[in-house]
Amino acid sequence: MREELLKLKMNGALDVLEDLCKRKMDNLSFGKSLLEAEIIERQEQAGKRKIKSAKFSYEREWQQINMKKNPRIQFTEIKKLSNGDFLKSRKNICFIGKTGLGKTHSLISIGRDLCRNEKDVLFFTAATLVTKLEESKIENKLSRLMERLKKADLLIIDELGFVPFSDNGARLLFDVFTTRYQVGPIAISTNLSFEKWTQVFGSVELTAALIDRFTHNCEIFVFEGDSVRLREARERGGKKQVETETT
Repeated sequence: MREELLKLKMNGALDVLEDLCKRKMDNLSFGKSLLEAEIIERQEQAGKRKIKSAKFSYEREWQQINMKKNPRIQFTEIKKLSNGDFLKSRKNICFIGKTGLGKTHSLISIGRDLCRNEKDVLFFTAATLVTKLEESKIENKLSRLMERLKKADLLIIDELGFVPFSDNGARLLFDVFTTRYQVGPIAISTNLSFEKWTQVFGSVELTAALIDRFTHNCEIFVFEGDSVRLREARERGGKKQVETETT
């Protein structure tokens, strides 16, 4: 049987074959167990391919977040987004707050979990996405990129507000929001409250229209607390000072 499984490239079944052969099982249970192992293996491999295709900027998982460090952040509720229910209702997600509180980490953790559940996710920083849009327009490939952005189950736009856009870049990003409006959700992180989005998009009218579309069906989470990175840097600095004083 091993040769047949090899020919069929059923690696999941191969991994459990020896163990199953040692058990006392009827043929039906044996075959079912082989197929179940193969299904799990293929799902895992599909998830890995989708994670790679999403192009997350970092590898981040929920277990890496110490939720107790900033108890005012609704991490328990945010983590529930990983089940993907918000995709069915096409609900946008917005994480607002200063840097170092876990907004990007949370977006990536959600995105990776969705990939493992066979969802198509695309991840961009806002600056990277605008650059890609502008380049695609110059190369006459914009329609292809827009179609790809539209088809994804979830589009993640990280760090909105860190860099202001040109008029052309702002218009292109507005078109992305419009294209996905009531078609598929967008999840963003931003350090700016909505009234300050004109700092990014420039035009008051365009910003108002974009916010209107985005918040029409949107769940907003405010990230409040102390920067984890800054706190860890201070702790490392304090530790070094103590070590210096004791040597």
